[in-house]
Amino acid sequence: MRKWYQLLLLVALVLAAASCQKEISGDITPPAGGPLPSDTTPPGLNTEVGSWMFVSLTGKIDQTAEFSQSGASVKAVSSSNFISTNNDGTVTFDNSTMTANAITLAVNTTATTSIYMNGVLFDTEQTPFSQTLPPQNASSNYTKIGTDSLHFQDGGFLNAITGGLLPNIPTGCKLKFESSNVMKMITVYDTVTTQAFQGIPAKITLRAELVATLRKN
Repeated sequence: MRKWYQLLLLVALVLAAASCQKEISGDITPPAGGPLPSDTTPPGLNTEVGSWMFVSLTGKIDQTAEFSQSGASVKAVSSSNFISTNNDGTVTFDNSTMTANAITLAVNTTATTSIYMNGVLFDTEQTPFSQTLPPQNASSNYTKIGTDSLHFQDGGFLNAITGGLLPNIPTGCKLKFESSNVMKMITVYDTVTTQAFQGIPAKITLRAELVATLRKN
């Protein structure tokens, strides 16, 4: 039992750290970029084109680690919410290319992880997490779909603002204009990976709901 408990605590810590880790290893089984929110932009002349200041990133991240040991099924379910601070950097759109320059932010949050053995709650852990993302640069070609959606040919800006949480692969986002000078980029992202903890393979399911807020320069 002690060996199980140590392994479960390790999984809990890894799940918390994954919120801003530099890379996720393993095979991604479903396509990246989960279902996007419904149409959020009212008709009008709002456009992403121009130079924007990075204001903040808010996120809700849910992760599940599942594995088996000695015939027992184990599941660790982690959830965290955050609003970034110490935000800086700029983002420029020119109808076909997005360029992010010196994007930086800090995240200070707590991940709550519930651990189940054979479907029965075994323990719940609160894991504080704090990290500052150094300045990140990124460039990505994109296509505008309709009036309120962007499809990036790679992870681009979303990769930069999460420090590599989202792999550098095609992804999309919805645009929501609070005014002609404030734009939100809304992304729902799902992945499934396989990772090893102390030699034990675990299925890691990640769902991230991210909202980046930009203000026009």
